[in-house]
Amino acid sequence: MKKIIFSIYITLFIFIPRLCYPQCEEETALFKLLPASKTNIQFQNTLHDTGDINFMSHTYIYNGAGVAIGDINNDGLDDIFFSGNMESSELYLNKGGFTFENITKSAKVSDGKKDWATGVNMVDINADGWLDIYVCYSNKDNPDTRKNRLYINNKDNTFTEEAKKYGLDDASYSVQSAFFDFDLDGDLDMYLLNYNTDHIPSRQWEFTKGKRDLYAGDKLFENRDGKFVDISEKAGIKGEPLGYGLGVAVSDVNNDGFPDIYVSNDFVEPDYLYINNGNGAFTEKLSSYFQHISHFSMGSDMNDYNNDGAVDLFTIDMLPPDNKRQKLLYGPENYEEFARRVHSGYYFQNMRNMLHLNNANGTFSEIGQIAGISNTDWSWSALFADYDNDGWKDLFITNGYYKDVTNRDFLKFKGDYYFEQNIKKEKVDTTFLVKNTKSTPISNFIYQNNRDLTFTNKSKCWGIDQLGFSNGAAYSDLDNDGDLDLVTNNINGHAFVYENQTNILFPERNYIKLNLVSESNNRNAYNTKLYVYTPNGFQYYEKMPTRGFQSNMSQMMIIGLGETKQIDSLKIVWNNKTENVLKNPKLNTTITINQSETKPNSVVAPVATQPFFISKNIIAHSHIEYPINDFKRQPLLMTMITNSGPVLKVVDLDGNGQEDLIVGSSKSSPTTIYLQKTDHTFVALALDETYVNSNDTAILVEDFDGDNDLDIYIASGGYHDYKPDDIDLQDRLFIQENGGFTLAVNQLHNRNTSVGSVTACDYDKDGDLDLFVGGRVIPGKFPKIPQSFFLENDGKANFKDVTKKTIPEISNIGLVTSSIWADVNTDGFTDLIVVGEYMPITVFINEKGKKLVNKTHEVFNEPLLGLWTKIASGDFDNDGDIDFIVGNFGQNSQIKASKAEPISLIYADFDNNGSIDPILTQYIDGVPYPFASKDEMTNQIFSLRKKFTNYETYSEAKLEDIFDSEELKRAKKLEANTLQSYYLENKSGKLVPSPLPLEAQFAPIECIVVDDFNSDNNLDIILAGNQSSIRIRIGVIDANYGQLFLGDGKGYFQYVNQKKCGLNLKGDVKSSEKIKVGEDTYLLFGINNSNLSSYKINK
Repeated sequence: MKKIIFSIYITLFIFIPRLCYPQCEEETALFKLLPASKTNIQFQNTLHDTGDINFMSHTYIYNGAGVAIGDINNDGLDDIFFSGNMESSELYLNKGGFTFENITKSAKVSDGKKDWATGVNMVDINADGWLDIYVCYSNKDNPDTRKNRLYINNKDNTFTEEAKKYGLDDASYSVQSAFFDFDLDGDLDMYLLNYNTDHIPSRQWEFTKGKRDLYAGDKLFENRDGKFVDISEKAGIKGEPLGYGLGVAVSDVNNDGFPDIYVSNDFVEPDYLYINNGNGAFTEKLSSYFQHISHFSMGSDMNDYNNDGAVDLFTIDMLPPDNKRQKLLYGPENYEEFARRVHSGYYFQNMRNMLHLNNANGTFSEIGQIAGISNTDWSWSALFADYDNDGWKDLFITNGYYKDVTNRDFLKFKGDYYFEQNIKKEKVDTTFLVKNTKSTPISNFIYQNNRDLTFTNKSKCWGIDQLGFSNGAAYSDLDNDGDLDLVTNNINGHAFVYENQTNILFPERNYIKLNLVSESNNRNAYNTKLYVYTPNGFQYYEKMPTRGFQSNMSQMMIIGLGETKQIDSLKIVWNNKTENVLKNPKLNTTITINQSETKPNSVVAPVATQPFFISKNIIAHSHIEYPINDFKRQPLLMTMITNSGPVLKVVDLDGNGQEDLIVGSSKSSPTTIYLQKTDHTFVALALDETYVNSNDTAILVEDFDGDNDLDIYIASGGYHDYKPDDIDLQDRLFIQENGGFTLAVNQLHNRNTSVGSVTACDYDKDGDLDLFVGGRVIPGKFPKIPQSFFLENDGKANFKDVTKKTIPEISNIGLVTSSIWADVNTDGFTDLIVVGEYMPITVFINEKGKKLVNKTHEVFNEPLLGLWTKIASGDFDNDGDIDFIVGNFGQNSQIKASKAEPISLIYADFDNNGSIDPILTQYIDGVPYPFASKDEMTNQIFSLRKKFTNYETYSEAKLEDIFDSEELKRAKKLEANTLQSYYLENKSGKLVPSPLPLEAQFAPIECIVVDDFNSDNNLDIILAGNQSSIRIRIGVIDANYGQLFLGDGKGYFQYVNQKKCGLNLKGDVKSSEKIKVGEDTYLLFGINNSNLSSYKINK
């Protein structure tokens, strides 16, 4: 949630009927919203924000309140408790048939005071078999009014408040509690999530580190014989006031049998991941497990959504899905400030929902954008559950913030008003500001699990598209028909109660409902693990009722089975690590499993398997990138082009029978050679320190002069602070003479180009190697096309530019990133394939060594225009010809492209100031819009500031609204119609593209390794890459830890999970090489601005 500094004016009637859509007929809706007249639930979380309490004085005013569902009277029907902020909380008894009775007064769970209740749990605190109710409070008044309350169940539909007796009358600014047995001693302990009600200026952030705040810091309470004792400091729980906790999720993250804690923090403080040490304490390890996180983290859920047996994490943020609200929200980016915060320990944070896929090896891959669930506006609760009983967990998200306090026009209005009042020396009227802030109701979201790591938005089709402001939410089978119903707590509107109609729409789908009863004082078996094995697959669950945002789910667990007609076995791992297995339990019924009545099985330790690759450092080398911010030079760049190295090359350079390594330089450091001695250690030496201002982008080691020893060609490139024709962009050729290397003078072309790729081939079969030199970029003028060259060797390493004669079309082929020589048409002559940004995969056919002719239109049925990064070759289908793997930008970002809706890059010097203005456009909801925010656009093109004086006018502007027809006419245009990485199958000289598996699309691919890693005589591939030098709004793309795909010899590839693979590459991997050291073979990976990484191939 963004910092609240203003307020709003329109009060809208929240309950807006769901619209009908042709593709979503009313009778097919999975959920039916029940009116209050049917349910008798009249609760509304009504706010009165025009007095002293408003968003100017209370930053949390629109955060809403929670829902708890559970069977308080043990009649087999789940009841509902709603917490209220400025209204009294209410308890509703389930009478059956979706009718409820308000028993708040008679149950004595409310004293009539409106003290700002927040989160709520139904929990059997005293293990007597009856659910009690624990309510959190948060307000800025007297601490006595915000002491949390514990209502002990009297077993007669009444309760007695006894929080003080149990040590749970804490007066913190509490958001939610989570009860769980953290020390596995058989009783429930409690984590208390708190939220600071005061704003802390950035100048004070550093002073809060390491300091505990009595009311704002989170707390951990240990249950000691029924009395809860604060052990936070001893247990390693942070209590800093900068936390601003909004969500807490408890689960066994590392599968060691001990429950861990994930805390979602609002604002600048990173989230916390507390790993349970198993000794009564926790260690915060967020940065070890996650590479980036949500910025304004709110609710969260941990669950195994892909049925692989490891819990995944979803966190909620506030990025809108539509162009207009994005443009109204986004302000200017400050890359230096972002980098400073990262350096100061505030980590990589971006404003969007994030889905962290558990790799089961101590790392997570963040894939929310490729999964399709990253943009849901200002959201609160996230609940994974199988809502359609197909055996896969879907996702429900509550949504809406009552006032548009982050609208950039409102921020300006507020600032101007403050300034005017200051000039007039008059008091600020906060009521005036509140009334002049808009209110935009938003629908909730529900996504169906596609069973392939992605989701489909089913909000409209499933009946979850009413507009409003929903916060807390909970699920339960309220009518005992075997599917999960939904309840939400809404601001200024009736609570939503949704009846799930799965049992009617899909009667063929089966389920099992479980009631777990532990023999310990953790009576309802929190954190018990369930493993469900069926003929059609596997499911994994952990019991933890506290989920989402400020809410508590039913104690009953429903496991959807789809059309599976039996469960082979149901394994239960209790909190004390004993196991029970039920064989073929009865379906479509409720089963109570008492731990005391089951016979435990002996726990069998899993058999450890050796990974394909084992990390082992063999060469100590650290790449240090030249520190420069490309966005300063061209503010509208999507990525920083400077950070391109290091490049690696392995070869036996000195002829001693041992392979050596050359590591390309970054600007300000020399190229380094690591010579391998006969004892398999390495000695480092600088190739030449004269050219330390060059940045190496490609290295070739061949016998260029025909004297039977190896020479070195080094291409220079980069963006940096180079001039377009900078002398430091000159390539270098080192000729080997008498065991040393001498820089060749006047043997290369003297044109200085920032090079992206160099490849060598004897294209004319005259016995020497010729060169293709691909231009990557013109520094300072992206995306203006640089020159590329074709250089012919005279046999003595004298290279002549024969581009016009041999391959004239290649001179301005594009923004080249990679190239390769291969005989595409099997005519005995090697052809040239070139890839790059905003260009097609381009194939030049070798015409008998005389010319290279562009035959792309013949080789492909239709052009594939991408942001191509790398190309590699091999006979992947074992048919005797050469196929290709091509790396692209990937699909895991805000940038989306397809044949029907390509991204475009329009560029020109629109304001005639001598600089190129690259304008990226992409389709959102079927309309092409500029990607740049108003501030980004007007900071690049100052003249537009007069045209767009506010954010509202820019929020719906298309290119033709920004530039006139003459400006667009003189502009040039580049396009990309796919961001997927591909396998190109060679079929008689035609290249047929097939997208690589979804995992290959997680991040940009910068290096490709081809080999047979499992010794089955079929070629496999390793893909690595990532991109962190990117616009803040896009955020780092780093879900690829080095991926292994096993080939089947028929052109298909199977992803190998990271644990079995063994690779754990973090950062931007730019290059890779294989090297033999003694009897072992290693993979080397060059990582930008990091240490060289090496892995032994475990064959």
